[in-house]
Amino acid sequence: MLWAAEHTPRELNVGGPTWQARLGNILFPGLLDRKLARDGYDAQQTDTPIDPVTWRDNLDRPRDGHTDHGAEGVFADRARARSAALWVSTHKPAVSTVGLLTVALAAAGLARRLR
Repeated sequence: MLWAAEHTPRELNVGGPTWQARLGNILFPGLLDRKLARDGYDAQQTDTPIDPVTWRDNLDRPRDGHTDHGAEGVFADRARARSAALWVSTHKPAVSTVGLLTVALAAAGLARRLR
């Protein structure tokens, strides 16, 4: 998020599902909106009741009051430490260069074969 704050991208794809959602919106506009309207809220909930006396969140300060351990919580087991989609989104010049070199080498190889 620090990178996004410093570089102010218009959009930042932070994970594979983000790319899937964007592609889905291109191919099937409106379908994802209807699915999220139907299932999105429930997918973010848990059946485990919360004890309001002992429950502590990390919305405005770290849970232990001192050290920020990141966004760990009841869904942390689904989280990933790294994202290839985020890396691609934050390294567009490098990805573009590799893509152009790949196309150039493929074109050169094809031209050599056709001779």
